[in-house]
Amino acid sequence: MIREQKLRNLILDKYKSLRQFASEVNIPYSTLMTILSRDIGGASFDTVMIICTKLGIDPKEI
Repeated sequence: MIREQKLRNLILDKYKSLRQFASEVNIPYSTLMTILSRDIGGASFDTVMIICTKLGIDPKEI
């Protein structure tokens, strides 16, 4: 499974929707969708850390 799909699954396991998660972590929904549809490697470090912290995972896991 690719990183982006794994991240999407983790979010949807804990939240009703991707939009709800984006709102909860205070990042634009469009930013989250770009990360999930392209490559998480292109995302800013801060954004990745916010997402991982909220999901309770180590960034190395993804």
